[in-house]
Amino acid sequence: MALEHHPRIVTNGLVMYVDAANTRSYSGSGITANGLIGGIGGTLISGVGFGTSNNGHFIFDGTDDYINFGNSAIIQQNSGTISAWAKASSPGGSFRGIIAKRLAYGLFYADSVLVTYDWNTNITRSSGINIADGTWKNVVMTYQSGITNGTFIYLNGVSVLTTTITIQNQTSNLFGGAEAVASQYASCQISSFNMYDRALTAQEILQNYNATKKRYGL
Repeated sequence: MALEHHPRIVTNGLVMYVDAANTRSYSGSGITANGLIGGIGGTLISGVGFGTSNNGHFIFDGTDDYINFGNSAIIQQNSGTISAWAKASSPGGSFRGIIAKRLAYGLFYADSVLVTYDWNTNITRSSGINIADGTWKNVVMTYQSGITNGTFIYLNGVSVLTTTITIQNQTSNLFGGAEAVASQYASCQISSFNMYDRALTAQEILQNYNATKKRYGL
């Protein structure tokens, strides 16, 4: 299997892929972002913008913008991987979603620090790293619900947190640029989102980063 823009990324288990740089995924206008894999795309809500730098990216205003990816069965994964390329300077205070599914799994800015959240225990799992420095970041989480130290956060291909999360339920939609149920909208730019139906290995995470980093001058 090959993808037009990034033929070297891992495709085994890839179930969702939306990329603003690929005109088959987003034309540069309108409210529909098509999925490049599996037919799972998203709807742009409340005026999500588009920029042309770095081959294309979505622009979220931090007030009410987000992309709604829905809640199809393929998104309801108890073990998987979520990933995004994101850039922010001032994403907003407290929690702001990058890619998140409430009560299940997600990556957030929390006062600009990269975190995930365990809804089962109501505890923030923090990397301790401020990623809102105005540069592009590849943020990834692999998760295995209920497995002690079975969840990992990666930043630019490097593991920065080993932790535990337990999915509470799968009733909410998956969102990009926000956790919209809780109105946690991020002021940021995001160029791509993807999801796998399995937890990628550290080697595979690094492979994906190396395959895409040139677009961001890295």
